[in-house]
Amino acid sequence: MLQDMSAEIIMSMSLIFARLGSALSQFPAISTNFVITNGRLAIALVTCIVLYPVVHSSLPEFPMSTGEYLICLILEIIIGIIISMAAKICFSALDTVGAIMSMQSGLSAAMFFDPNHNEQKSIMSNFFLLVGYVMIFVTDTHYLFFEAVVDSYSIFPVGEFPNTGDLSEFITKTVNQSFILAFKLASPFIAVSLSFLISNGVLSRLMPNLQVFFVVTPAQIFVMFIILFIVINLMMGKLIEALRAATHMHMLF
Repeated sequence: MLQDMSAEIIMSMSLIFARLGSALSQFPAISTNFVITNGRLAIALVTCIVLYPVVHSSLPEFPMSTGEYLICLILEIIIGIIISMAAKICFSALDTVGAIMSMQSGLSAAMFFDPNHNEQKSIMSNFFLLVGYVMIFVTDTHYLFFEAVVDSYSIFPVGEFPNTGDLSEFITKTVNQSFILAFKLASPFIAVSLSFLISNGVLSRLMPNLQVFFVVTPAQIFVMFIILFIVINLMMGKLIEALRAATHMHMLF
């Protein structure tokens, strides 16, 4: 009897760990290289122990065959990735905002190595991503990630794969909202850049011999940083609101 209870606890904990661990591997901030892999595993393991009494009633009855257990384990990993997908896609809007600001301010040539994606990114994209990571922990938004995993057991029962049609609609809607969010966050920089381009055209027509690019570009960069200083608080607030909404987008299934 004790052996059966031990096997049931181990198999139940492994199913919880599969869903939670795969979700934590994709959630913004937690999944970055700034958090060591062993640290993420330790967080997932400790959280599994805490969540076991909470989600025990949602787990399948034991004993089960090895084949059924492996199928459930694979499905739990897939569901964990689906849960974190909305937040990750939403957070990627900051990368788009940084790229837009770099192009509009003339800093697109200033590239910096991003250790999380192992590629060169614009310096403003890296700046926005780092600020976003900090804001997630400062505003305690990362607690909502764990809450989303717990709530997912009422939406995605263990051993059942989500409907593919609902999943496709979910991904399409999430990507669409991410682009809308990126455009909203970058709209102040686009508006200022448009005014600068119009003024450059007028100035070049009034003074054809003036090197407009060398004269206006430093001023454009300076004004862009002033605009950033004014709107960054509001931008991060909108991002956190979007992330909190995205953690509950799995409720749409």
